[in-house]
Amino acid sequence: MPFAIPMLLTFALVIFVGESWPRNIAPGSSLKMPGFGAAVLTSLIAWHFATRSIADRRVHKMAALICAVVGLMGWPVWSVGVLPSVNGLSLGPQEAVQMTLERTEVTTVSRSRDLNHWAWLRPEAPNPRAHAGRYFIPEGIYQQWNDPRPSTVTVTIAKGLLGAQVVTSFE
Repeated sequence: MPFAIPMLLTFALVIFVGESWPRNIAPGSSLKMPGFGAAVLTSLIAWHFATRSIADRRVHKMAALICAVVGLMGWPVWSVGVLPSVNGLSLGPQEAVQMTLERTEVTTVSRSRDLNHWAWLRPEAPNPRAHAGRYFIPEGIYQQWNDPRPSTVTVTIAKGLLGAQVVTSFE
């Protein structure tokens, strides 16, 4: 159960929400700790429901161990599946950040011929709201940035519902 719940929620979000909520999290802003908290909470709830009618303490300990291990397997699913979508449900004010394009790269999607497109960006201003790092970009932006190779690009970000920065557009 601790692993099945975030998987089912992810599938439900894909089916019912799709791409209508932005979910592209900016580097330096992650949902790892909220994902860990969701995994722990899911494990505790599953453990409680599995052992509530059993009096044997040995069963409680074994169920706790199994729920903890399976719950940790669900941690990445919460962090990159469910929570980025929930974070994009409601966005704060948008802010444009000028960044220097250092390079672009392409990686293949695991077990597929599809490609992911990335841009390594560094902010021009000190102490910006968006951090330097590898940003996931759409293929059209990748092609556009590789033709004339701009030195400066604009990244629009907004704070999401869970506090992580969401990339809303590139120019």
